[in-house]
Amino acid sequence: MTAMGLWGLARDSAMGNDEVVSRWAALLSLRQLAHLVRHVDAVHGLYYLLLHGWMAVGTSPTAIRVPSVLGMVAAVALVAILARRLTGSGWAALFAGLITALTPSISYYAQTARSYAFVFACVVAETLVLLHAMQAEADGAPRAQLRRRWLAYGALVVLAGYLNEMSLLVLAAHLVTVLLARQGRQTVKHWAVTSAVCVVLVAPLLAISYRQDHALSWVSRPGLRDVWILYHDYFGATIWAPVLLAVCAAVAVLAARGSGAQAEAAWWRGGGVSVASVAAPLLFVPAALLLAESLIGPPLYVDRYVLYGEAGAALLAGAGIYRIGQWLAGRPGRLRRPAIVWIPGVAVCVLALVLQFGAQQRTRQPGSRLYNFGGPAFLIGTHARPGDGVLFFGDFYRKVELGYPNEFRNASDLALAVSPAVANPFKGIDKPFSAVAPLMLAHDRIWVLGRRPSVSLPAGPLRAESAVLLHNFSMTFVRGYRGMWLTLWARH
Repeated sequence: MTAMGLWGLARDSAMGNDEVVSRWAALLSLRQLAHLVRHVDAVHGLYYLLLHGWMAVGTSPTAIRVPSVLGMVAAVALVAILARRLTGSGWAALFAGLITALTPSISYYAQTARSYAFVFACVVAETLVLLHAMQAEADGAPRAQLRRRWLAYGALVVLAGYLNEMSLLVLAAHLVTVLLARQGRQTVKHWAVTSAVCVVLVAPLLAISYRQDHALSWVSRPGLRDVWILYHDYFGATIWAPVLLAVCAAVAVLAARGSGAQAEAAWWRGGGVSVASVAAPLLFVPAALLLAESLIGPPLYVDRYVLYGEAGAALLAGAGIYRIGQWLAGRPGRLRRPAIVWIPGVAVCVLALVLQFGAQQRTRQPGSRLYNFGGPAFLIGTHARPGDGVLFFGDFYRKVELGYPNEFRNASDLALAVSPAVANPFKGIDKPFSAVAPLMLAHDRIWVLGRRPSVSLPAGPLRAESAVLLHNFSMTFVRGYRGMWLTLWARH
């Protein structure tokens, strides 16, 4: 995962929407950051605070992605450790870890300056600690030891919750695992009390983010296409790689057994803990809950909010590959077991790399994110002359200036009245058109970033500014970027 994380990490210093926000927020003073958390973006507040401290190491786009790489490296290692605990096999652990590292969505978020890699690592860690706590319950461990393990579990749940509150959905998956284990009321009680306390501790964040629901106004109700995208997030890009891994995962589910006295019973009937009873709920339950909520209530579903479900897919696929190897090694007339049990796993992992290599390359392109803010910023920085003006059509695209302020050293923001750091974060407050128009006419050249100027735009400042440009200026340059246009206008 380290190699996959560092490969193409710079991306020509291009940043998308989320990364621009992360970098800008992390560079705010603590007072300004507190204002941002209280009024606009509480969900990512802890991550912004952690990144604020990291800024002492470096502030470049490459530098701010390094924590995400480290978080995903930890997540992959924890997936392997969890697979080893569930299967008892080092091979299954290796295959599960490799499958996770080779999944393009994992590389994508490992190289994105956002909290999702940390959430992934925390969820896998709390799942591992949950198994330790359940084992201690089954062994009749002393009360002090039980308390320590449940406290560790709770601490990880709270940490993940403050990194992203959607991680609390994993508690439903853990409840399924606990119930399937059939260890008795005491285990269920301890899990329930710990989980309830965790939810209470995260409640302040839930309350603040509820008041900031406008931040998710862009989220639409999910459909079948969203389920299809999530399938590829979990099992891989292209067509054949996810099919191959899904078949391996199905083998693990069908072959899984319980533990203890009921080891020969199916995992959903026999009790105990198995790779299926842990991984299948992790794979299905959080995503299903968020999808269902978004269909019947205010839509909140975004695939990256439940990215950690990929751990369930990797655990099942790794265990399934190992099970296939065991089956082949156990057949009469085959080679010695050590010489064949690992062959299916190596073959599948090589295929996962080869079949998805193109997708891995695309995630490392400057335009791989929804908005490429770096391209237009660097062009303005190179070609803007002292005294140039700049307009953002509309104020969403001001994030280009937030992400790359040094590139606008020669261009003044004609419409900005109040800085985003002081007023409405991310956008700022614009001047009325009556104040902008004279400034436009006082400039010989104006850069326009965002929507292309047109009198067909909806009534408002942008259409009025478009009219001024079309009547008094000539467009001398135009270039399209993913999600926006950059144009240059010169006075007649």
